[in-house]
Amino acid sequence: MFTSEKNKKKLLIIVFSYVGITAFIALFGAVYENFSHHAYTPYMLFAWAWVLGFGLIPHLLLYLLPIKRIPGILSGSIYNFGVAMITSRSIFIGVVTIANTPNPTWGIAYLVVSIIALKSAVLLYVIGLFLDKKNINQ
Repeated sequence: MFTSEKNKKKLLIIVFSYVGITAFIALFGAVYENFSHHAYTPYMLFAWAWVLGFGLIPHLLLYLLPIKRIPGILSGSIYNFGVAMITSRSIFIGVVTIANTPNPTWGIAYLVVSIIALKSAVLLYVIGLFLDKKNINQ
């Protein structure tokens, strides 16, 4: 089996995982808002969009594009952590808004941590691509 075939299988598993997580978050938001006396907030209603936009679509693009290197364990884990943090931020703010309590500043901390994690994971992946290309040319 070629390395690219292994990479495609790993990416396909990740894509299906993100499909399931997106569906679960959408279902969770719908059920939570149904039992909250129909109090709606866009943070809870669209929490699934973070998983779709930052998790599913980039990994689907990596699967569809002809690449030979997928993100490693470190960059993949950091990236997944960033997606989880930004999604949990949206759910947290949605819960606080539906409960009609003052919006705490924890939402800013969630946002800062998730942006740092996402950017550092992408930077690690790009550095890995650059080092692989540099090693091939020597």
